[in-house]
Amino acid sequence: MRLSLFFIIIVFLSTRFDKIVAQNQKIQVSGVVTSVSEKLSLPGATVMDVSDPRNAVNADFDGHYIIALKNGTTTLRFTMIGYKTVDIKVNNKSVINVAMDFDVSALDEVVVVGYGTQKKRKVVGAVDQVNSEAFNGRPSANTTLALQGKAPSLTIQQTNSEPGAGLNLNIRGVSTLGNNSPLIVIDGIVGGDINALNPADIESVSVLKDAGSAAIYGSRASNGVVLITTKKGSKGKPMTLQYSGLVGFNNSKFFTNPVHGYENAMLRNEAAYNSGESTAVFTADKIAELKTKGDTQWFAEEIVKPALQLNQNFSVSGGGENSTYLVSFGYLDQESNFVGPKKGMERYNFRINLTNEYNNFKFTSTLAYSKQKISDHSSSTSTLMVDAYRVPLYYTQKDENGNFLTNDVLQQYNSLGILEKGGFRKYDNDDVFGSFNAEYKITSGLKVKGVFGGRLWSGNLYARTMQVDFLSQGVYGADRDTNEENQKSLDLNTQFLLEYTKTFGNHNVNGLVGVSNENRSERRSALYTKFNDYSLGTPTTETVIGKNSFTSNGTDSNGNPASSKSSLNSLFGRAGYDYKDKYFAEFSFRYDGSSKFRDEVRWGFFPSFTVGYGLSKESFMESYKDNVGNIKLRSSYGILGNQNVGNYQYQTTYFTYQNAYGFNNNVQSGTGFNFANPDIQWEKAATFNLGLDADFFKGALSFSFDFFDKVTSDILVPPQVPGVYGADLPDFNSGKVGNRGWEISASYRHKGKTVKQILTVNFGDSKSKVLSFNGQERLTGVEELQVILREGLPFNSYVGLKRDGYFQNVEEIQGAAVPEGITVQPGDNRYVDLNKDGKIDDNDKFVFGNPFPRYTFGATYNVDYKNFDLSVFIQGVGKRTMMIRGELVEPFHYNYGMTMYAHQLDYWTPQNPDARYPRLANNGTQSNTNNFRRGSDMYLYDGAYARLKNVQIGYSLTDTVAKKFGMSKFRVYVSGQNLLTLSKVKFVDPELSEFNNSMSASGANSGRAYPSQVYYGMGIDVSF
Repeated sequence: MRLSLFFIIIVFLSTRFDKIVAQNQKIQVSGVVTSVSEKLSLPGATVMDVSDPRNAVNADFDGHYIIALKNGTTTLRFTMIGYKTVDIKVNNKSVINVAMDFDVSALDEVVVVGYGTQKKRKVVGAVDQVNSEAFNGRPSANTTLALQGKAPSLTIQQTNSEPGAGLNLNIRGVSTLGNNSPLIVIDGIVGGDINALNPADIESVSVLKDAGSAAIYGSRASNGVVLITTKKGSKGKPMTLQYSGLVGFNNSKFFTNPVHGYENAMLRNEAAYNSGESTAVFTADKIAELKTKGDTQWFAEEIVKPALQLNQNFSVSGGGENSTYLVSFGYLDQESNFVGPKKGMERYNFRINLTNEYNNFKFTSTLAYSKQKISDHSSSTSTLMVDAYRVPLYYTQKDENGNFLTNDVLQQYNSLGILEKGGFRKYDNDDVFGSFNAEYKITSGLKVKGVFGGRLWSGNLYARTMQVDFLSQGVYGADRDTNEENQKSLDLNTQFLLEYTKTFGNHNVNGLVGVSNENRSERRSALYTKFNDYSLGTPTTETVIGKNSFTSNGTDSNGNPASSKSSLNSLFGRAGYDYKDKYFAEFSFRYDGSSKFRDEVRWGFFPSFTVGYGLSKESFMESYKDNVGNIKLRSSYGILGNQNVGNYQYQTTYFTYQNAYGFNNNVQSGTGFNFANPDIQWEKAATFNLGLDADFFKGALSFSFDFFDKVTSDILVPPQVPGVYGADLPDFNSGKVGNRGWEISASYRHKGKTVKQILTVNFGDSKSKVLSFNGQERLTGVEELQVILREGLPFNSYVGLKRDGYFQNVEEIQGAAVPEGITVQPGDNRYVDLNKDGKIDDNDKFVFGNPFPRYTFGATYNVDYKNFDLSVFIQGVGKRTMMIRGELVEPFHYNYGMTMYAHQLDYWTPQNPDARYPRLANNGTQSNTNNFRRGSDMYLYDGAYARLKNVQIGYSLTDTVAKKFGMSKFRVYVSGQNLLTLSKVKFVDPELSEFNNSMSASGANSGRAYPSQVYYGMGIDVSF
């Protein structure tokens, strides 16, 4: 309430102060606006009174302007797209002519690249840079989500919206059969958690996509590189204090709803009748009673509530003649929507960035600390959600005495009881990340640099499951588990670099060579106990230590070592040349040696070559450049690497396990081993990129296009062995995957008399294809369907039967191809007999679409009108095959769920022959087996969507008013997230993915995810 009153007072004072007249004297100023180079008039140039921004005019066709001023001592500001802004003091003059120069600041913008920076006009690799403005006012809990839709072919997907949940991050699609994660580099140090960062601390994010830009990172660059640069202070700038706060609520959005309780009873009866049952499930009196009573609250809505989200950031920055500093603090509190004791994620961020210069020495230090605390329930979110989803609207979860109830559908557990009384999981993670950089300038063009940095991460999980008794039956947490897991990892990175830059007339050369060492060590331990104290969770005489507990010098329950170490030594370099910003050439390489491979194959060489051609710099293009804009062509080719394989695979490893066999009436432990492949080595990705950069309307419209073709070879493939062999052989380098695509980005800026507009759009597409899998084929079950790995097809495409409508009558059934042993009825699925053998079986399966998103896009529109601003951000996917399963497809799912949803009412009847779903039938009937146990394209949907991801409406005080309050900036705004979704599939969030970023299935989308979020909030930005 106090904050709202403060905002009202500020807006009122702003209005009053804007009306203050500094001088009673009124004058009229006229003149002509021309360009410096061409001496031509500039029609449309804006002339504005700085003391009264609402007083502005535009120059006419001949560049002439006339403006009336209230204050003869004010300043006039001349602006035009593509030209540098000019401020001139009026000093009571009546005529002011202005010559404006081209603004090449956009071309002089610094872009962060591998181990350095480049002017934007000199960049010839495929590099996208996202600036800090992309994070402003966004209620994103982490950096990855804030990047969604901000760069072409940067694909980010959610598997669920739960606080602290992971996200899929891919650059230019999928190009290997294993780990497709990009390399993360923070302030020049490899490694680090992108989501541990405070988005408010980020200055820019560069996405390196092709071999020309990424090859200098060698063996980890195959899947692209994300370079993150954090903010620093500025030289010669007095201390600046900045505060930004954002507070709002996340509201659960359910894309589907169950039918009314009495409708559900009627539908149960219809299914029973269609199944030949002689007795109705619900009597007419019972249905009438349910209709009279009305619906109970849906369990899914009962277990969630609006959840507070709070983002707070404070920073102090500045600098003197030879030093800069920035100190920042951040706090995020993202509460869970689940009811019961408070759940959710808290993150605390602290950062110090310092630079100091002494003669030819420059020292840069960075220290960042992040603490993440996650409070969760003790169960599985998907189980809680589906248990709440599948209950019809005539049951209740809790009685008037506070007892948690079970029923005919939930015979054992109750989601509300588990959330309120069933225990917790608490994660407590500490992340320390820092670096020290010492640089010495030997000559004006030669400098040497040493870097030492690393990351220390420590994580702890403490979990308790508490016993909850339900009425009339069912017990949760009877074992009263108390578990504790600890993990600690240390990453160290040491670099030495020599960098040379020199200009000889019109010739510019640069070179860099460096060596680095990266070390990683990790230790884990876990203690699992059962039958602990009811109230305290502490051990008692009944307590049993779980056999899956392990120490840091042992192995976990999966046989994986609890401790590991790896190291990477590297030599890398880059040499570049350009002539008059017209011809560009660059060569880069990296020579890596990894401890993950044996000595003889340990080292890999990863080169790239890039060329660029500034076509508009040619003399015959001079007129085009002056009147239209610039054109630059660029191309690159190189070899990237991938060492994302497990440790010690080139060695035979041994592990112990309990309960191997019995001897002398005692259980004995045993030893197992994993076969080695001593010849295991790098995956290699040959990448070709062709690009075009152009701008039009003298820089107002910028455009970029890239085409890429990538072939990854020596991918690790498991060999086929007969079942009688009794063991699995190790993976070997044999697979090959191709990935080809394109991307477009464009930005348009327009400055009017009182309105400034910026529109930025990006599109991207990639399509993978398995080129070689050693002649093998692999089918993996994903619930009712399968995904296939086959040469010539996109990786993990869906496989299943293809529907051919429904059997409409008995005559159509006679002689038709049906699954063996199945008797079908009118209204049942009819399938395509692919091989025409008169029966439906596995030989009739079709290959359908691929679950990886294609035609990804993002669009941001910003408009400023006087003191108001509006930002609209839209993000989406143009094509994706999405599998949905379970209770959202099958009514009364396998007797597991006993409800139907509104979208399922489009089922077959003689009056609705072209329905989306087959007729209703009980589980266990042959109709139900034919329709829902045979895995068809009925489970596949079009996952394309467009989402209004973020909207902001803000108001800023004028500079004059802000200064009167001792501030340099003041902005207040309202913000909304996920406000509108357009999609073909209406009953599930189309953004949710059933696969991770390496295309490994994690279960089909069945609506069991944590509910999607719609956010409403308000924020404030203040600078002093």
